[in-house]
Amino acid sequence: MTPNPAVADRARLLADAAPGGSLARRTAGCVVVAYSTTRTDAHARKVLAELPEDLRAECDALADEITSKLQEEES
Repeated sequence: MTPNPAVADRARLLADAAPGGSLARRTAGCVVVAYSTTRTDAHARKVLAELPEDLRAECDALADEITSKLQEEES
């Protein structure tokens, strides 16, 4: 299981690299906040569930992508 701080750190890098005001920046920013303020993936997903549906879907996809990459790097 990937720890939340690792997901938040990776999302922060993506947010910093994305153009200001873009969907990519908003998505990564939401993932940063959700994962840096919670202890478990399930809790972070619960926080993200409060977002509007279109943004939530983007956040879930990004969190899945980051988690998968981190797990591959661990193996």
